[in-house]
Amino acid sequence: MPKPSLHILRWSAEYQRYELSARGTLQHCFPLHDEQNWLNWLDEQTSFAFHGQHGHLSVVKEERARGGGYWYAYGTPQGGPRKRYLGPTAKVTLARLEEVAGVHAALSPGPLRQNSLPLPVLASRLSPPQLPTTLVERERLHMRLEEALAHPLTLLSASGGWGKTTLLSAWARQQASYTIAWLSLDEMDSIPVRFWSSVIAALRTCHAGIGATALALLYAPQPVPLSLILTSLLNEIASLEGTIVLVLDDYHLITDPATHESMGDVLEHLPTTLRLLLSTRVDPPLPISRLRMRGQVSEIRALDLRFQANDTRHLLLQRMALPLSDTEIDILEQRTEGWIAGLQLAGLAMRQREDHAAFVQAFGGSHRYILDYFQDDILSHLPPAAQDFLLQTAILSRLYAPLCQAVTGETASQELLEEMERENLFLVPLDEERRWYRFHELFRQTLLARLTMRHPERVPVLHLRAARWYEAHGALREALAHALSAADFAYAAQQMEHAAEEAWAMGEARTVHGWIELLPDTVLRDHTPFALTAALHLLHILFGVPDEQQRAAIGPTIDRVERLLNEAVLTKTERDHLRRRVRLFHLWSIASQAIQARDMTQLQQCCQEMLPLASEDEIIWQLAPLFVNFILCMNTLEACDALKAALLAAGQQAEETQQRYEWLRTRQWLAQILWETGAAHEAERECLRLLTLLEQGGDQQTSIGGYLSLTLARICWASHRCEEAHAHLTRARHLAQNWHYQALLAECVECSVMFALDMDELDEVEQTLRHLTQEGGIAIRLPQVESVQVRLWIAQGNLAAAQTWATHTHFDQDRPTDASAWETALSLARLRLAQHAYAAALSILERLLSSAEQGQRPERIAQTLTLQVIALDGLKEHEQARQLAVRLLQIAHPAALVRIFLQAGEPLHRTLKQLRITRTVESVRSGDVEAYLALVLEAFEQEERQHLIPASLLAPHKEASHSSQATPAPSVLHEPLSSQEQRVLRLLVAGHTYAEIARELIVSPNTIKTQVSSIYRKLGVSRRAEASLVALQLHLL
Repeated sequence: MPKPSLHILRWSAEYQRYELSARGTLQHCFPLHDEQNWLNWLDEQTSFAFHGQHGHLSVVKEERARGGGYWYAYGTPQGGPRKRYLGPTAKVTLARLEEVAGVHAALSPGPLRQNSLPLPVLASRLSPPQLPTTLVERERLHMRLEEALAHPLTLLSASGGWGKTTLLSAWARQQASYTIAWLSLDEMDSIPVRFWSSVIAALRTCHAGIGATALALLYAPQPVPLSLILTSLLNEIASLEGTIVLVLDDYHLITDPATHESMGDVLEHLPTTLRLLLSTRVDPPLPISRLRMRGQVSEIRALDLRFQANDTRHLLLQRMALPLSDTEIDILEQRTEGWIAGLQLAGLAMRQREDHAAFVQAFGGSHRYILDYFQDDILSHLPPAAQDFLLQTAILSRLYAPLCQAVTGETASQELLEEMERENLFLVPLDEERRWYRFHELFRQTLLARLTMRHPERVPVLHLRAARWYEAHGALREALAHALSAADFAYAAQQMEHAAEEAWAMGEARTVHGWIELLPDTVLRDHTPFALTAALHLLHILFGVPDEQQRAAIGPTIDRVERLLNEAVLTKTERDHLRRRVRLFHLWSIASQAIQARDMTQLQQCCQEMLPLASEDEIIWQLAPLFVNFILCMNTLEACDALKAALLAAGQQAEETQQRYEWLRTRQWLAQILWETGAAHEAERECLRLLTLLEQGGDQQTSIGGYLSLTLARICWASHRCEEAHAHLTRARHLAQNWHYQALLAECVECSVMFALDMDELDEVEQTLRHLTQEGGIAIRLPQVESVQVRLWIAQGNLAAAQTWATHTHFDQDRPTDASAWETALSLARLRLAQHAYAAALSILERLLSSAEQGQRPERIAQTLTLQVIALDGLKEHEQARQLAVRLLQIAHPAALVRIFLQAGEPLHRTLKQLRITRTVESVRSGDVEAYLALVLEAFEQEERQHLIPASLLAPHKEASHSSQATPAPSVLHEPLSSQEQRVLRLLVAGHTYAEIARELIVSPNTIKTQVSSIYRKLGVSRRAEASLVALQLHLL
């Protein structure tokens, strides 16, 4: 995406010139045809804003690794940001900028505007085609359509020439009972992303803004399951008032099985506010039979569409004004069998004859006969210039005078198009201004057959002319289609490279890779770097899928490239460069397997080999080793300084080359690393800044946004801003569920269960923990999940289960920097504290503290110090405990850690209060630490007022209750328990969950939560294990 530019080039209508300004100061003026001075200025620039006569653009020069650079124009029509290729500096003339700005302005899929610039293909396909002058009103079929719409699907299926489009267009223009959304499909709509984007554009002609979420998901940088996208769209449609009829004309042009499958899913879940009306030449591969059995489809076929006697008479006598007898009309109807195109062709032919009776007697009604006759008779009556114009423009699916002129060289193209429409030469206008047209498809097929038979050498030349015109106007996909039709694969490969970046940004990595597969080896040999980059983009969106699926998707391309490398004539530098990229692919596959297996040693080896391979390459290639390095830093306790520097450098390179996705991803990783290494304030600022940029760019609904929100949730929770934390976590989890990102969802659930454990919501922890272990993408999170499970057992007083876990768990003391081993050891230390084995716990914690300090992980250091304070308190080493508490404050302050104190409970609270009273440690009297101590103690007091302070991180024990510092259990209850509370207490102590207690007592879980809170208040406790101990001491069970 373009960066804001200091320079703005504006058209001045008053002075009839372009004025260049910077920061509001006029710097240069360029008259209309002063192209040379303009290009001289442009040669030294990298970006500017263009406010021309016909539209606005942001124009950016993008450098290429192989040298040089190309200019691109960015505009924002109603359909969203659009990028257009302009070319090298010499081609970026003032006239060219106006042309592209005009095309951008016209590309809005909204309602047609008066005095607009030429309408583009998409806009012309969003309204019914203009009706022919020979239209025959068919009330019988209009009524049939009205009746058919009682069914979810109406299918018009008949071969070409039966009047399907004309019937639908005439009906749509006169009926008032329904809101009509019209889409004329073409070949480019076949793939699911393009198909459903076009459908949303059609729906927006009825309801502006509908499908915004679905559209964002369709063009997400990483793929989202189509079922989730369509669910979002259908839910929006279901909430509308009234009924929309979505007309999909020419559905036979859709050939992608995935699109048919998605349409079948939609038909199975169609809301009552939507009716589908499909027009097609062949029955689509949809569940028609099943719908037919359910009575959910109405079908209109050729037998229904055929002209009856009165229709034929009306066409020939009134609309075409032919002096035919009833007998002659009957013969024509019988021989054509009511085929409308045949009758029209016959009528057109008879206009050139006087002996109508003889013509009718000789006329054959079959398709083949008519097409042969058309070639030999109708075209022969046209002037040679008109014949040649028709033949040459037959290669175009849409006709527009400047395009036709570029293809044929005919300067009077607009006049010829209008003349052909007047002559009823099967030309269909696509807009009110008569600027865009299309041929009747049978007419076009006939012309193409004649052109191919008589002038085969001209076909590729004409396609190339069309491709050049489309390229000049920034329509790179259309240019690519014509280049492929011309079999000019070298030129097609160039268009692929120009169109690829926009396609990748729109989430179409599969599309680009499909283009690559069309190139023959002779051309692919010269574009192997592009082929590998396309495969890498595809691999990015496939990351996390099974390895065999990755190999099936990109394996053939990599194999072709490797074979071509051995055959191609390359310099040593070129060959080495490509071999490095191929090696990166293989290492990526190994790294993917290592991540799933949590093999950090293997991952480290991959990272070390990948980094030098990608260090000098384009930014997209650098993301591969950066991602592996990021995973390592987040799952080991190695220092992150080198990764921070690499992320900053890669982000700067991505920003300079306008690679928005790559820049955002590197900054997201950097924000997470900043939080991990204790720079909480900086990490929070970065997350909020990036989320703002995502929102401004309209792409906040991405996995990047999800990870940023999750990081903010952790930052806010750690700093005791719990409501903010829950809000951020809710957003992250919503994104993960909508996008079907299992890895992100697993982290969100893990974060949720940690919050619940912190708040002593043990039932919620148990339920969430079971859910988490069933989620995908959990492999790398298993140590954290085990830690939560052990803490839950300890909190429940179930030390036997925790000890069983410890007995069967291996603690590798030789891997202190492995996060998995560190988490396991920390859980073991918690268990030893709960078992009162304080010396054993301290031994473990000393090793953990050393590892956390070496890796510069403040939160882990604080976790370790917290447990050490509890252990020293248990050993009655109070002075040493206070000294460690001071160090804990010094670590926690810059990292904004508050909750970690509250989690430790009463032992740490007691130590901190003594610290404030005695102030025996000099460093406590430093302003920052003393202020932070006051803040933490205030947080404790706030929690005490809400009865939320735990007695300890650990299960209570008898020795602790005998400590001189411990709060003694009450000898008698000052407020007795009710009979219902006694029942709840017995079930609670027995280990039942809130849900189980609710079922047992036939009340709601919320009622049980309220009663448990009352029980805790009366017993003077805050946890289940403490309640069990006090209940035993007071003989309440």
